[in-house]
Amino acid sequence: MNLSISTLILLVATGAIIGTNANTTTVPESSIYRLNSHVLPISYDIWLKPYLLATDGERRFTFDGEVNVTLYATQANTSEITLHAHLINLANISLYNDSNAEELLQTFTYSDIAYDGDTHQLTLILKDQLTLKNKFRLRLAYTGQIRDGMQGFFRANYTDHEGNEKWIGVTQSQRIDARTIFPCFDEPALKAKFSLQLSRPKNYRTVFNTELLESIPDGDDRMLDRFAATPPMSTYLVAFIVSEFEEYGSDELKIITRAEYQNKTHFAYEVAERAINAYDVYTQQPYKELGLDVMQMAGSPKFPHNGMENWGLVIYTDDVLVNEPDYTDGWSNKEYTLSVIVHETAHMWFGNSVTFAWWSYFWLNEAFARYYQYFMAHQLYPEYHLDQQFVVNQIHLIFGIDAVGSTQPMTSPEESINTPSEIGYKFSSIAYAKGAAIIRMIANLMGLDNFDNAIRAYLKEYYLKNTTPEDLFKHLKQHWPSSHQVDLDAFFHDWTEQVGFPVLFVNINDKHEIELTQQRFILGLGDGSNDTLTYTIPITYATNVESDFNNLTARFYVPNNMNKTFTVDKPFKWIIFNLQQSNYYRVFYDMTTLKHIKTALSMKQHDGIPPTNRAQLIDDSFNFARIAMMDYDEVFQFLEYIENDTDYLPWYATFSNMQFVAQRLTLQQQSLFVKYLDDIMTKIYTHLGFTRSNETVLDIYNRNKVVSWACKYHLFKCGGQAQEFFNTSIKVGNKPTPDFRETLYCSATRDGAFFYYQTLNEWFEKEKLNSEKKKLIYAMGCTRYFYAYHYARILNGDIPSDYAAAGITPMYAENPENVEPVFIMITNTSERLAERIGWPSVANVIKDIANYLTTPEQKQILDDFVTEKGEYFGNSFSTLQIATATVELNLEWAKLRLPKLIHYFEKRNSAGRKSVTVILLIFVCIIQWFL
Repeated sequence: MNLSISTLILLVATGAIIGTNANTTTVPESSIYRLNSHVLPISYDIWLKPYLLATDGERRFTFDGEVNVTLYATQANTSEITLHAHLINLANISLYNDSNAEELLQTFTYSDIAYDGDTHQLTLILKDQLTLKNKFRLRLAYTGQIRDGMQGFFRANYTDHEGNEKWIGVTQSQRIDARTIFPCFDEPALKAKFSLQLSRPKNYRTVFNTELLESIPDGDDRMLDRFAATPPMSTYLVAFIVSEFEEYGSDELKIITRAEYQNKTHFAYEVAERAINAYDVYTQQPYKELGLDVMQMAGSPKFPHNGMENWGLVIYTDDVLVNEPDYTDGWSNKEYTLSVIVHETAHMWFGNSVTFAWWSYFWLNEAFARYYQYFMAHQLYPEYHLDQQFVVNQIHLIFGIDAVGSTQPMTSPEESINTPSEIGYKFSSIAYAKGAAIIRMIANLMGLDNFDNAIRAYLKEYYLKNTTPEDLFKHLKQHWPSSHQVDLDAFFHDWTEQVGFPVLFVNINDKHEIELTQQRFILGLGDGSNDTLTYTIPITYATNVESDFNNLTARFYVPNNMNKTFTVDKPFKWIIFNLQQSNYYRVFYDMTTLKHIKTALSMKQHDGIPPTNRAQLIDDSFNFARIAMMDYDEVFQFLEYIENDTDYLPWYATFSNMQFVAQRLTLQQQSLFVKYLDDIMTKIYTHLGFTRSNETVLDIYNRNKVVSWACKYHLFKCGGQAQEFFNTSIKVGNKPTPDFRETLYCSATRDGAFFYYQTLNEWFEKEKLNSEKKKLIYAMGCTRYFYAYHYARILNGDIPSDYAAAGITPMYAENPENVEPVFIMITNTSERLAERIGWPSVANVIKDIANYLTTPEQKQILDDFVTEKGEYFGNSFSTLQIATATVELNLEWAKLRLPKLIHYFEKRNSAGRKSVTVILLIFVCIIQWFL
């Protein structure tokens, strides 16, 4: 959103132009951003005429508009109307008596209008006060731009199957961009009905939130489309598309895409159909009964998000809807499709019919959508094991964000979220991932049946209304089992109004007494995080004697201001807390207990400890070592058990966390690390290989990780096997499966002859799908020996600038040996690179590669570069400063945290060599004895 451009109000009657400095008000207090409730909208009748064709001349990419807002006064003596408008030119503002459409009450002139460019508030001063509760109609005529960005009413282009450039008009009203399409009361609580009439070129079509009522001629080569009214809804859900797209489906469910995509959207259609039916049953409020008969899903070649939940017209990026049979319809691509569609479909209930009251409660929409994205999708497509993937994809991810000073609570004080930037602040992973994690914790603690009944009651009571967290908590409390001893007010407060999460410390003494204490987990001590926060912690556990990992109801709760000591009735060898990592905290065991757990993990079937908890143990241990709660030698020694583990989740947690360590090892240290990898990965690499029959979806995902790491560190002759597999694929005329394609391309190209790079480049130039071109350009950058040639092609423009940055990253990220030469090459050619991708993008490349710099000499090269070239970067100089600070911190961290790990590697490798020597000596002795 460009806040530096003010709205201009053009009054045709007077010829006056009002900008930010004319007849405006400027009040700095953030509370003034909120509209008062003196006047409220009932409905909007919108008329638009967009100009999208080259024949429109100077008017191309503009639009004419008119909106009639039916409204009423909630207070007596109302003498002004305030609403939002931004980036549009307004004219002919008039007020009518709604009961008598011809009765003009006032035409607004220059002296009747005030505009605030900061708050986007347009205030109309009335000559006569509004009669309480009577209806009035405010008419505003205006013009606007079909914007080049991806906010409000914007344009997007694509090339059709005949090579013709096409343009569409598409909308994104969330967060506060409805006001750039039509003047409105642009706050989520101010729900109203919306009707649309849109004049379009004859060869185009329009889709809106609701069904089309009629299309009638509208002058030369244009048609006017008129649509039914929406249910009462928030302004940010208003959506339409003007395009040459086609639709298929039924009267109830339609997909709208480019004609050439029609046969590639069947899976998306299937997912949507199943998802709607599932939500109908789950919520006991069928979609059709919410207020719209039709669900439309439209694709766009350009869109700011994976999808946007506009009621009745969900807009997605093309990649979500399009899966080309036998080409892009791999498991991971389909998982992406089903996850996004199930997420956006959830919003029809969680967000559209029941909406948060203000942006400070944004998680009430997104936490539920993200939760069901995994758990409703798991019910529909259990083969993806999304219930398990949630742990590593969401909880482990958000832990890293929620453990630093810049995190935020799920619920912010309402008065703190008012300005556009403050509203944007709430659009963070906290609302989505942490919100979903807390919802999952609540659901499992109270029992899924109780939770589901509470949610149904919540949706029913607040249908077409707006809610706060207290409205949700009320229903959760009503359905919470009375036998559970917990202060629910404290529980909800701790997890939604406080930032962060705790570590549960588990200490077991000689008397088998278990002492539980807690402390907030913080990654960056001294970053401003409050380390005194405590939480109401639900306790679940299992032992080798009581090994039910599926009972996720709390045995008891530890209050936020207390510790807990207890004993377990039956003696046990090991104990695991936080079953399935269902609750939102880490667990730190005393070293004796951790050794017993490792013994259990090393047993056949890992003694019944499930993959989610094995992944939890690994992720927790690495993060404890990161902040010196453990030493890395202890973590890597604990991790030795994994050489016999073949499940995806533990390996995912391992690779994700080892990456942090591996990036900070010097090349000399990496040789020791590689020997460790060789030991722990031998069995999993043999188990998965390059092909395996009867494999699960998670096996396929795991292969990508295992092969990628094995080939990156030149283990098991992986590169040669990749080249052989690649060659075989070419001979039979088939490209590898979509799930394995990028991994194989990168692995074959890394140490391969120029033939592999050249082949990928030929495919890149012929490829039309953006998603496939990204895979190819990344794999081309994996080349270990021809990286200078590849980089020269980026500088020369042989590789399009849109793909340049993506082609640079793998040159160092996939080849540890090349980090320094690539870094020097980039710094020596920064001006030429900036000509291709711009100085801000060059700064981002430098910032990213800084994470891989591991020596004082490399730091000096960066410092010298910043000193010499820093002035060229302008506003992006701060990005370079972040890069230099990152290297300094990494070097200091490595000096403090890695020596014991390196010693462990050396000792371990030495022990291995001694074992081989002993075996050889014994063998020699045996031979001599026989002789």
